[in-house]
Amino acid sequence: MPQRLLLLTGSFEAGILASHLGKQNSGCSVQPVATLDKLEAALAEPAGTTRLLAFCTAVIVPRRVLDALPGPSYNIHPGPPSFPGRHPECWGAYEGLGRFGATLHEMAPRVDEGPIIDVAWFDLAPGAGQVEFGHGAFRAALQLVLRWAPPLTASAAPLPHSEHRWSGRKTTHGDLEAMCRIGPEIDGAEFERRRRAFAEQPGSRMTLTLHGCEFHYLAPQPSPPAIPPVKT
Repeated sequence: MPQRLLLLTGSFEAGILASHLGKQNSGCSVQPVATLDKLEAALAEPAGTTRLLAFCTAVIVPRRVLDALPGPSYNIHPGPPSFPGRHPECWGAYEGLGRFGATLHEMAPRVDEGPIIDVAWFDLAPGAGQVEFGHGAFRAALQLVLRWAPPLTASAAPLPHSEHRWSGRKTTHGDLEAMCRIGPEIDGAEFERRRRAFAEQPGSRMTLTLHGCEFHYLAPQPSPPAIPPVKT
């Protein structure tokens, strides 16, 4: 069995997952790492048999790191096999899909190309946007962790491959930025389609260049929850 599970993810996600994974097997310690530098530093420490699980991270793990591990490493991608690459939730929203998911797969030197272990699916209402796709994909990714936590922490054997295969175009962050650059010729329907898919999340933005000037559409921040009056 693995004696250590390196969990490559953000601090928020690690706070949710590390405790659950740690409860699966007292003989397997869970060590969160957030960056490639921290991952490589952790691998330099003697800690027995180590397994790597990446969860919804943009960190690309190079071949030299994968080759340093004794068995397959695994990644949970926040999109289905038909949407490899960056920001899958945006492209799913742009296509107006009614079904989406998250994918557990072996890591390979090229991202989102390793054999697929499992896919967790969920349904969406018509007109769902970037936020709803993203939240649903995150919940589906958590379902995959819950489903596969026991074998990930208790057995060194590789996880079984499924019949699922990668398909579709692998998207990049540059592809998203290109969809967020619009011109004055865009019609109302296409603007709304792009806004809902690529600029609905607070912090996202679209740009319009007109007469040499660049105008920004900034997604509004959500309103804070109403606080009921205190009775005295």
